[in-house]
Amino acid sequence: MKILLVAGPFITLREPYNGGTEAFIVAHANQLVLLGHSVDVIAKDADEKNLFQVIEFSQSPLSMKDDAYRPCAEWLGQQHYQSLQFGMFDVGNYDIIHYNSFIPEIYAVGALFKIPSILTLHLPPTKKFELIYKFFVKHAPALPIAISKRMSERWEPSLGKDIEVILNGIDLDQWKMYDRNSEEGYLLWSGRITKEKNVEAAIHLANHLKKPLKIIGPIFDQQYFNDFIQPQLSKSIQYISHLNQQELNKFAAGAFAYLATASWEEPFGLSTIEMLASGIPVIGFETAIPPELRNKQVSIAVDSQRWQDLIIPLENIKHATPRECRDFAKTFNIKKTSGEYVKLYERLATKITS
Repeated sequence: MKILLVAGPFITLREPYNGGTEAFIVAHANQLVLLGHSVDVIAKDADEKNLFQVIEFSQSPLSMKDDAYRPCAEWLGQQHYQSLQFGMFDVGNYDIIHYNSFIPEIYAVGALFKIPSILTLHLPPTKKFELIYKFFVKHAPALPIAISKRMSERWEPSLGKDIEVILNGIDLDQWKMYDRNSEEGYLLWSGRITKEKNVEAAIHLANHLKKPLKIIGPIFDQQYFNDFIQPQLSKSIQYISHLNQQELNKFAAGAFAYLATASWEEPFGLSTIEMLASGIPVIGFETAIPPELRNKQVSIAVDSQRWQDLIIPLENIKHATPRECRDFAKTFNIKKTSGEYVKLYERLATKITS
């Protein structure tokens, strides 16, 4: 099949990724190529090691800033200009379009196309995206797919239909399994530095236990970092930086547990699977660990958002072995995920042509 994946014309797919959606797009696109399909991805750029082809939409050589009718900054005007080029792109030679974008203009234009499409729901419903996606699935031959059961349940009332689930997966070959030192290792936390990701809970837990904590991830909210995180940094509580997958995997080698403390409902939580694949057990809040990712031996979620409630699970999880962690992570292999999408692609393509 010839498949078009849509991230967005100003979305970079270079490591380190901004989030799990970008990581999924890259892993899925590469796996589709390995399965024998031709894959193009609309994005700003991607690492050269990838197997798929990137379709780029260029910025305008003229200024796109608007100070009058609908004021906008230059960068925003250029994003609008690039996104609307999607409407001029010839999609007629693709068998399927798979949307993984958070750009409203992409869906406004995509609603004009008659190519069978998949819309993967990577985020919980908000008023903005409820309207965008309802408009899109009304006018386009698009099937929404959820990445976890709880995302399916959240979106079904908004979209007015049952929503199939295809669980996310990771490329296990990218994550080496390490032995872990439950006595001398440190606690590990990774993710975007924002209030809803709640790294503060991990800091409080580490300080209470007098355990080192390493924090990894991009600073999305600089003011939040300056006011609430930076003052708590010390020799024991360290902010490392934003790392690529290989670098993050190496940090897992020295950790004895990974903390998943997001206070918002993670749609899936790829970082949980990545750490389990590295041989590191996970504890956290139920908001951070969806039911499919929970396991009483290696991935424990508490029905709470109190860091104090993580103390006993952290003690209990010391007995988890790297092999047990890795074996559970294997059930979320990108090969399985991509295989399920291919079956769906073929079903939709056949339905349109028959």
